[in-house]
Amino acid sequence: MLLAAYRAAEYVVPIGTRVCRFRVDQTAPEPLAMWLLEHGPAGWLTAFNPGSRSLTILSNLRRHQALWRLLRDEGFEVFPGYASDPTGAWPDEMSLLVPGIRIERLHRLAREFGQIAYLWLEPRRPPRMLLASDDVDTFATGGE
Repeated sequence: MLLAAYRAAEYVVPIGTRVCRFRVDQTAPEPLAMWLLEHGPAGWLTAFNPGSRSLTILSNLRRHQALWRLLRDEGFEVFPGYASDPTGAWPDEMSLLVPGIRIERLHRLAREFGQIAYLWLEPRRPPRMLLASDDVDTFATGGE
């Protein structure tokens, strides 16, 4: 059920003068598709609510700032965005679109920041959700 919610989420990022909204496994909107052709593959990552356990907004903002700073210190350009739950059951989560990051580094960062999944965007392909956790069932059920 948790992964279904991630797949149903709407991911939002400004590209140029447009606000692009996209979903996992669906064709990217034209501005984002063109941007990916120009910039190449990109990762999408959040530091909010590790393990899908709700934190305070202040804690989430501190985590987001730490992720932003880490990526910038590593020389990455980052584009702010957010993930939105269309049902309204889960609050929006600030996220980052990171062109030029290698998928291996993105995976390690997702694990480091306690995320269950992250997105991988490639030119001419729908955005994909990839798992960072080896034990998604534990997160989905709240188990140990």
